[in-house]
Amino acid sequence: MRPQKFPPNEPPLFHTVTVDRRVALRAWPLVQSSRPAARLEDWRAYAAALGRRVGKSAGLVAVEDERGYIHALFAWHVHRAIGRPRELRVSDVVVGNLPGRELAQSIVVAIRRVATTTRADSVLVEIGDRQIAPDALLSDGFERLVMDCMHTNCIAPR
Repeated sequence: MRPQKFPPNEPPLFHTVTVDRRVALRAWPLVQSSRPAARLEDWRAYAAALGRRVGKSAGLVAVEDERGYIHALFAWHVHRAIGRPRELRVSDVVVGNLPGRELAQSIVVAIRRVATTTRADSVLVEIGDRQIAPDALLSDGFERLVMDCMHTNCIAPR
């Protein structure tokens, strides 16, 4: 049996939502799978703190499917330095393990949307050891920047 092809106007598999209290609770299983030592109270406090800054200079974004299951999330903030352009910094990237490229593409679209909304001149994405394979984002329009002094994988848009 051949796989069924969907029409080009089929809705995307994933969409993004700003993380509020309800979304934070739905995201907890993903956070816990990525950071087993984390406590629910700490996660809720972290999400609430970023939620108070939404629309200003920071936020938390989740990528969910049509059923409301959260498959990825990331924190962001706008960094401003004297004499330097506005830089969007994306951190705490947590991504579930799914086959295909749709999830990585949705993350890239979400990051680009936040960058446009915040009028950022550049984007820096920090990827920790166990969150997402950098190659997934690299294949979707980002390039690798290596910061040996911090032992962090960082990627930025091409």
